[in-house]
Amino acid sequence: MKVTTNSSLWEESISSFTIWLTAAGQQQSTIQNRTRWVNDLRKKYPDSSPQTIGSHEIQTWLANPRWQPVTKKNALSAISRFFRYLHLTGFREKDPTSLLLPVKVPRRKARPLPDEALEQGIQKSSTTEEVFMVLLGAYAGLRRTEIAALHTSSYANNWLTITGKGRTIRHIPVHPALKPYLELKTSGYYFPGRFKGHKNHDYIAKRIKKNLGGKYTTHNLRHWFATTTYAKCKDIRVVQELLGHADIVTTQSYIGINDQALTQAVYALTDLPVPLPQPNAQ
Repeated sequence: MKVTTNSSLWEESISSFTIWLTAAGQQQSTIQNRTRWVNDLRKKYPDSSPQTIGSHEIQTWLANPRWQPVTKKNALSAISRFFRYLHLTGFREKDPTSLLLPVKVPRRKARPLPDEALEQGIQKSSTTEEVFMVLLGAYAGLRRTEIAALHTSSYANNWLTITGKGRTIRHIPVHPALKPYLELKTSGYYFPGRFKGHKNHDYIAKRIKKNLGGKYTTHNLRHWFATTTYAKCKDIRVVQELLGHADIVTTQSYIGINDQALTQAVYALTDLPVPLPQPNAQ
């Protein structure tokens, strides 16, 4: 006779949830992120099952003082999807996350790395492969997962065809600095794995961060790409297409504004006959 335990209920629920997400065409990285948060909640309350855990436990878990608002938002999004699935499939009568307030996240500020940091990152890269990783982030705006999975079939006629989040396909013109690196191979992954497939995106991220001095990441390269391309073209829709964002508001948060641009904007105000201040009469 099979004994049902809290652990087995969690495992069965998470397995079914994973299949549900996979059937909807969710990317593997998205599925892993969501199941990771569900497992984190499960570890927090080992004596509860996915059927019995309540809103109070979940809100206590989310109230972790060490978590930034964006982390809480990510965690809540993942478990809300999980419990919505359990409710829709009849595994739970009520969704415990329906009583929780949405997490307010302060407006994100663009985080492009300085030009000098990018130059140093390229110089510190010890291999051609590592230089290529950095250049793909800076000159094509690729995410770490997109860099890891880059295949020779993605490059043709001086264009890159990239399948990004939500399986959205975008086309990126190849910058001249990237062309010689892209033409080093004629078939297969540009960053092949040890035995098969391609290198893990975490490996890519660690190599890039190390070469950038440990302070900046692949995402800072992507912000640099967004900021620099917008400074040249002044067309946010173009930048949105290059980055593969579904919402232009997201693109806005990637574009940094430097002091020179702010100064030019103020100095461009219409000149008016403003009198100079007069010294106080003695």
